[in-house]
Amino acid sequence: MSKKRWLLYGIFGVVFYLLFLIIELPAAWFAWGLDRYTQGSVRIDPIAGSLWSGNGRLTIYYPSMTPHDLGQAKWGINPLWLVAGHVQVSLQTKHRDKKISTTVVLTRTSFRFKDTDVEFPAAFLGQLHAPLSLIGPQGSIKISATELLVMPEKMEGTAVLEWLNAGSSLSSVTPLGDYRLDITGADKVANLRLTTSRGDLELTGQGQWQLRTGQLQINGNAQPRARAGELEPLLKIIGNDEGGGKRTLAINTRLPPLPPSK
Repeated sequence: MSKKRWLLYGIFGVVFYLLFLIIELPAAWFAWGLDRYTQGSVRIDPIAGSLWSGNGRLTIYYPSMTPHDLGQAKWGINPLWLVAGHVQVSLQTKHRDKKISTTVVLTRTSFRFKDTDVEFPAAFLGQLHAPLSLIGPQGSIKISATELLVMPEKMEGTAVLEWLNAGSSLSSVTPLGDYRLDITGADKVANLRLTTSRGDLELTGQGQWQLRTGQLQINGNAQPRARAGELEPLLKIIGNDEGGGKRTLAINTRLPPLPPSK
């Protein structure tokens, strides 16, 4: 057999061996990459499987150094997407009361969330953002987005946040209603629209979320549809009666800003 043929066989052997090593990369590589990419705010441990398909326990650290267990997660990566210069990850989690199902396209400077559905108890919001714990939120939160692009200090696309069977430790009326917040990315801000789907307390408003600073403002109205007497203690906290039980609703808070460009 000629030396050229032996050389060709040798090259093919090396190529196939390298492909085998890539295919068999352990799941620890995914956990390491996720930790580095999110600067330690999202971690998976313990883990099993490979880089391309695995499972493990998902924990987010938000605010920084505060762990929140999201349960067992499984992921899948199509290596063909690497040719296009980005990584597409399918992620699903299983937890007693928290669920995540999404596809995330990662590049060096952006996240693109596709076909996203997230559910968790409203009380969890108080753990993520301390000021919300003061109202003792009850019920459940659902977040959905067909496609949402998040870049450093920018957002494109739409998402919907629903507060279902909403309640508060400040009111004996349970539930207060079902509420919907439409979020529309508009470059460096996200426009917000608050509406009421059903319930005894009607909440409406519009506002903006400044992505660079994290400042969030919504201005609108709160008004009882029924059980006005029972809702009065909560309405007094919101503001003075402007007639017919209507109160001016003003939400002004600051969320952690999106990371700046590197």
